[in-house]
Amino acid sequence: MLLTVTDTARIAHGIWQLTLTGTFPYDTVQPGQFLMIRIGAGLEHVLRRPVSIAAVTEDSLAIVFRVVGKGTQWLSERKAGDGLDVLGPLGTGFPLPPAKARVLIVGGGIGAPPLYFLAERVQPLSDRLDVALGFQTQADSFWVDRFAVLGNLKLATDDGSLGLKGTVIDAVESLAADGLKWDYVYACGPIPMLKVVKQCFASQEVQGYVSLEERMACGVGACYGCVCQTGGGSGTRRVCADGPVFDWNGVVL
Repeated sequence: MLLTVTDTARIAHGIWQLTLTGTFPYDTVQPGQFLMIRIGAGLEHVLRRPVSIAAVTEDSLAIVFRVVGKGTQWLSERKAGDGLDVLGPLGTGFPLPPAKARVLIVGGGIGAPPLYFLAERVQPLSDRLDVALGFQTQADSFWVDRFAVLGNLKLATDDGSLGLKGTVIDAVESLAADGLKWDYVYACGPIPMLKVVKQCFASQEVQGYVSLEERMACGVGACYGCVCQTGGGSGTRRVCADGPVFDWNGVVL
Protein backbone atom coordinates (compact mmCIF):
# COMPACT_ATOMS: atom_id res chain seq x y z
CA MET A 1 0.00 0.00 0.00
CA LEU A 2 1.07 3.58 -0.53
CA LEU A 3 1.25 5.99 2.41
CA THR A 4 2.05 9.69 2.19
CA VAL A 5 4.65 11.47 4.30
CA THR A 6 3.05 14.43 6.11
CA ASP A 7 5.91 15.44 8.40
CA THR A 8 9.61 14.71 8.90
CA ALA A 9 11.97 15.66 11.71
CA ARG A 10 15.42 14.81 13.02
CA ILE A 11 14.64 14.26 16.69
CA ALA A 12 18.09 13.23 17.97
CA HIS A 13 21.58 12.51 16.71
CA GLY A 14 21.05 10.25 13.69
CA ILE A 15 17.41 9.61 14.66
CA TRP A 16 14.50 10.55 12.41
CA GLN A 17 10.74 10.61 12.77
CA LEU A 18 8.31 10.38 9.86
CA THR A 19 4.54 10.80 10.09
CA LEU A 20 2.55 8.91 7.46
CA THR A 21 -1.09 8.98 6.40
CA GLY A 22 -3.28 7.24 3.86
CA THR A 23 -5.51 4.19 3.65
CA PHE A 24 -4.32 1.90 6.42
CA PRO A 25 -5.94 -0.27 9.15
CA TYR A 26 -4.90 2.08 11.96
CA ASP A 27 -7.45 0.68 14.41
CA THR A 28 -6.00 -2.85 14.18
CA VAL A 29 -2.34 -2.02 14.90
CA GLN A 30 -0.86 -3.71 17.97
CA PRO A 31 2.04 -2.13 19.88
CA GLY A 32 5.21 -3.85 18.69
CA GLN A 33 4.11 -4.43 15.11
CA PHE A 34 6.15 -3.05 12.22
CA LEU A 35 6.18 -1.97 8.58
CA MET A 36 8.34 -3.26 5.73
CA ILE A 37 9.20 -0.17 3.66
CA ARG A 38 10.42 -0.23 0.07
CA ILE A 39 13.52 1.88 -0.49
CA GLY A 40 13.45 3.90 -3.70
CA ALA A 41 12.10 1.95 -6.66
CA GLY A 42 13.20 -1.29 -5.04
CA LEU A 43 15.90 -1.89 -7.63
CA GLU A 44 19.11 -0.72 -5.97
CA HIS A 45 17.84 -1.78 -2.53
CA VAL A 46 15.95 -5.00 -3.20
CA LEU A 47 15.05 -5.77 0.40
CA ARG A 48 12.54 -3.64 2.23
CA ARG A 49 13.52 -2.12 5.57
CA PRO A 50 11.65 -3.14 8.75
CA VAL A 51 10.65 -0.19 10.95
CA SER A 52 8.56 -0.39 14.12
CA ILE A 53 5.35 1.58 14.42
CA ALA A 54 5.93 4.12 17.19
CA ALA A 55 2.57 5.88 17.46
CA VAL A 56 -0.88 5.65 15.88
CA THR A 57 -3.87 7.96 15.60
CA GLU A 58 -7.16 7.37 13.82
CA ASP A 59 -5.70 8.58 10.51
CA SER A 60 -1.89 8.55 10.78
CA LEU A 61 1.10 6.71 12.19
CA ALA A 62 4.64 7.64 13.16
CA ILE A 63 7.87 5.73 12.65
CA VAL A 64 11.20 6.48 14.34
CA PHE A 65 14.46 5.05 13.03
CA ARG A 66 18.23 5.44 13.14
CA VAL A 67 20.20 6.17 9.97
CA VAL A 68 22.63 3.26 9.66
CA GLY A 69 23.14 2.86 5.91
CA LYS A 70 22.09 3.93 2.44
CA GLY A 71 18.55 2.60 2.83
CA THR A 72 17.71 4.46 6.03
CA GLN A 73 19.59 7.50 4.70
CA TRP A 74 17.21 7.54 1.73
CA LEU A 75 14.28 7.20 4.10
CA SER A 76 15.48 10.15 6.20
CA GLU A 77 15.55 12.33 3.08
CA ARG A 78 11.82 11.96 2.34
CA LYS A 79 9.81 15.17 2.32
CA ALA A 80 6.18 16.01 3.05
CA GLY A 81 4.08 14.82 0.12
CA ASP A 82 6.38 11.93 -0.81
CA GLY A 83 4.84 8.48 -1.04
CA LEU A 84 6.17 5.35 0.65
CA ASP A 85 5.33 1.82 -0.44
CA VAL A 86 4.76 -0.18 2.76
CA LEU A 87 3.63 -3.62 3.89
CA GLY A 88 1.93 -3.81 7.24
CA PRO A 89 1.06 -3.94 9.98
CA LEU A 90 3.23 -7.05 10.31
CA GLY A 91 4.26 -9.35 13.14
CA THR A 92 2.86 -10.16 16.55
CA GLY A 93 2.71 -7.29 19.02
CA PHE A 94 2.75 -6.96 22.79
CA PRO A 95 -0.24 -8.49 24.62
CA LEU A 96 -1.74 -5.92 26.97
CA PRO A 97 -1.80 -6.58 30.73
CA PRO A 98 -5.00 -7.08 32.69
CA ALA A 99 -6.57 -4.14 34.45
CA LYS A 100 -4.83 -2.89 37.61
CA ALA A 101 -1.51 -4.58 36.78
CA ARG A 102 1.76 -2.99 37.87
CA VAL A 103 3.83 -2.56 34.71
CA LEU A 104 7.47 -1.79 33.92
CA ILE A 105 8.54 -0.85 30.37
CA VAL A 106 12.25 -1.02 29.54
CA GLY A 107 13.78 0.44 26.37
CA GLY A 108 17.33 0.69 25.14
CA GLY A 109 18.14 3.32 22.49
CA ILE A 110 16.29 2.76 19.24
CA GLY A 111 14.31 0.02 21.01
CA ALA A 112 12.23 2.76 22.64
CA PRO A 113 9.87 3.76 19.77
CA PRO A 114 7.49 0.75 19.79
CA LEU A 115 7.36 1.01 23.58
CA TYR A 116 5.82 4.46 23.39
CA PHE A 117 2.79 3.09 21.57
CA LEU A 118 2.67 0.30 24.17
CA ALA A 119 2.85 2.80 27.04
CA GLU A 120 -0.08 4.72 25.55
CA ARG A 121 -2.18 1.55 25.56
CA VAL A 122 -1.04 0.35 29.00
CA GLN A 123 -1.40 3.63 30.88
CA PRO A 124 -5.23 3.58 31.14
CA LEU A 125 -5.14 -0.06 32.31
CA SER A 126 -2.28 -0.03 34.79
CA ASP A 127 -2.38 0.69 38.50
CA ARG A 128 1.21 1.84 38.14
CA LEU A 129 3.34 2.36 35.04
CA ASP A 130 7.10 2.79 35.34
CA VAL A 131 9.36 3.37 32.35
CA ALA A 132 13.15 2.89 32.22
CA LEU A 133 14.96 4.21 29.15
CA GLY A 134 18.65 4.14 28.33
CA PHE A 135 20.58 6.12 25.72
CA GLN A 136 24.26 6.61 24.95
CA THR A 137 24.16 10.38 25.54
CA GLN A 138 21.58 13.16 25.89
CA ALA A 139 22.12 13.94 22.19
CA ASP A 140 20.86 10.43 21.36
CA SER A 141 17.71 10.70 23.49
CA PHE A 142 14.25 11.33 22.10
CA TRP A 143 10.57 11.40 23.10
CA VAL A 144 11.57 11.75 26.76
CA ASP A 145 8.83 14.29 27.48
CA ARG A 146 6.25 12.10 25.76
CA PHE A 147 7.12 9.07 27.88
CA ALA A 148 7.15 11.17 31.06
CA VAL A 149 3.50 12.12 30.53
CA LEU A 150 2.47 8.46 30.57
CA GLY A 151 4.30 7.10 33.60
CA ASN A 152 7.06 7.39 36.17
CA LEU A 153 10.17 7.76 34.00
CA LYS A 154 13.73 6.85 34.98
CA LEU A 155 16.50 7.72 32.51
CA ALA A 156 20.12 6.61 32.15
CA THR A 157 22.89 7.58 29.74
CA ASP A 158 26.33 6.06 29.31
CA ASP A 159 28.05 9.38 30.03
CA GLY A 160 25.62 10.71 32.62
CA SER A 161 24.57 13.65 30.44
CA LEU A 162 20.91 12.81 31.09
CA GLY A 163 19.57 10.97 34.11
CA LEU A 164 21.71 8.37 35.83
CA LYS A 165 25.21 7.60 34.61
CA GLY A 166 25.03 4.02 33.43
CA THR A 167 22.85 1.71 31.37
CA VAL A 168 19.13 1.14 31.29
CA ILE A 169 19.75 -1.74 33.71
CA ASP A 170 20.96 0.81 36.24
CA ALA A 171 17.68 2.68 35.71
CA VAL A 172 15.73 -0.53 36.36
CA GLU A 173 17.75 -1.27 39.49
CA SER A 174 17.21 2.30 40.71
CA LEU A 175 13.45 1.86 40.42
CA ALA A 176 13.62 -1.50 42.18
CA ALA A 177 15.71 0.03 44.97
CA ASP A 178 12.75 2.28 45.72
CA GLY A 179 10.80 -0.84 46.67
CA LEU A 180 8.79 -1.01 43.45
CA LYS A 181 7.52 -4.37 42.22
CA TRP A 182 5.79 -5.25 38.98
CA ASP A 183 3.44 -7.88 37.58
CA TYR A 184 4.41 -7.34 33.93
CA VAL A 185 7.70 -6.31 32.32
CA TYR A 186 7.95 -5.32 28.66
CA ALA A 187 11.32 -4.70 27.00
CA CYS A 188 12.81 -3.84 23.62
CA GLY A 189 16.48 -3.40 22.76
CA PRO A 190 19.65 -5.37 21.98
CA ILE A 191 19.68 -9.06 22.95
CA PRO A 192 22.35 -8.62 25.69
CA MET A 193 20.15 -5.95 27.32
CA LEU A 194 17.06 -8.15 27.13
CA LYS A 195 18.96 -11.04 28.69
CA VAL A 196 20.04 -8.94 31.67
CA VAL A 197 16.55 -7.50 32.12
CA LYS A 198 15.16 -11.03 32.35
CA GLN A 199 17.90 -12.02 34.82
CA CYS A 200 16.92 -9.09 37.05
CA PHE A 201 13.57 -10.78 37.67
CA ALA A 202 14.70 -14.41 37.82
CA SER A 203 13.64 -14.77 41.46
CA GLN A 204 10.29 -13.01 41.06
CA GLU A 205 6.93 -14.03 39.66
CA VAL A 206 6.82 -11.59 36.76
CA GLN A 207 5.30 -12.04 33.32
CA GLY A 208 7.82 -10.76 30.79
CA TYR A 209 7.65 -9.96 27.10
CA VAL A 210 10.53 -8.94 24.82
CA SER A 211 10.66 -7.53 21.31
CA LEU A 212 13.65 -8.91 19.42
CA GLU A 213 15.70 -6.77 17.06
CA GLU A 214 16.71 -8.79 14.02
CA ARG A 215 17.65 -8.27 10.37
CA MET A 216 14.66 -9.21 8.21
CA ALA A 217 14.49 -10.06 4.52
CA CYS A 218 10.86 -10.72 3.66
CA GLY A 219 9.04 -9.66 6.85
CA VAL A 220 6.32 -12.31 6.49
CA GLY A 221 8.09 -15.52 7.52
CA ALA A 222 8.63 -17.00 4.08
CA CYS A 223 12.43 -16.90 3.91
CA TYR A 224 13.34 -18.04 7.45
CA GLY A 225 16.10 -15.45 7.47
CA CYS A 226 15.37 -14.12 10.97
CA VAL A 227 14.98 -17.10 13.25
CA CYS A 228 15.57 -17.38 16.99
CA GLN A 229 15.89 -20.39 19.25
CA THR A 230 12.95 -21.42 21.38
CA GLY A 231 13.26 -22.06 25.09
CA GLY A 232 14.33 -25.60 25.87
CA GLY A 233 16.06 -25.95 22.50
CA SER A 234 12.93 -27.41 20.88
CA GLY A 235 13.37 -25.58 17.60
CA THR A 236 13.31 -22.16 16.01
CA ARG A 237 10.76 -19.41 15.54
CA ARG A 238 10.60 -16.64 12.95
CA VAL A 239 11.14 -13.20 14.48
CA CYS A 240 9.14 -11.42 11.77
CA ALA A 241 6.06 -13.66 11.69
CA ASP A 242 5.99 -15.39 15.11
CA GLY A 243 7.34 -12.25 16.79
CA PRO A 244 8.98 -9.81 17.05
CA VAL A 245 7.35 -9.97 20.50
CA PHE A 246 7.81 -13.15 22.52
CA ASP A 247 7.20 -14.34 26.06
CA TRP A 248 10.73 -14.12 27.44
CA ASN A 249 10.51 -17.71 28.71
CA GLY A 250 9.71 -18.94 25.21
CA VAL A 251 12.92 -17.89 23.45
CA VAL A 252 16.65 -18.09 24.08
CA LEU A 253 18.11 -14.64 24.81
